[in-house]
Amino acid sequence: MITKNIKMPIARKRLLIVAVIAVVLVLTFITLETTGVTHILSPFNNKNADQIKEDETNAKNKQDFLNSKTNTGNNTTTPPEPTSDDIVLTAHRETDGSVTILTELKNYSDGTCNLTVKNGGDNYTQTAAVLYQASFSTCEGFSIPSNAIPNGIWQISLAITSKGKVNHKTISLEVQ
Repeated sequence: MITKNIKMPIARKRLLIVAVIAVVLVLTFITLETTGVTHILSPFNNKNADQIKEDETNAKNKQDFLNSKTNTGNNTTTPPEPTSDDIVLTAHRETDGSVTILTELKNYSDGTCNLTVKNGGDNYTQTAAVLYQASFSTCEGFSIPSNAIPNGIWQISLAITSKGKVNHKTISLEVQ
């Protein structure tokens, strides 16, 4: 049996390889665009109908909570007034030496968080808004750089102003 080995010119082989690679790249790009992984052709903020409906539902739920009226027959109930006992304040020393302050706020839907960190005559302050969440609210975030808090025992105080009332919580942190 005689077999013929048909040789393709090198230029044709290169052209075929380039064409296959180009097709694979185009198909990959189209797949990434349609699945939302990349946003080169379509802007990032394009939302599908489900996302828009979810955003509207979340906004309505938040507004209903902020209105704080739940009607059941003739009874109207409002959530309890927030107190200092509704504030959980923790401080965590990061590996880079900075300190992250974490807050958990029950019965707060809005307001302002004022953080004061004191050690003798040294003071450090930050302000952030209350960020509403369904399970509990939190302050938008506090991170204190390592150069702002030298070694010592620091008093970390949080004052939350909400609906005209101010509640306080204080903890201590030893920085070494």
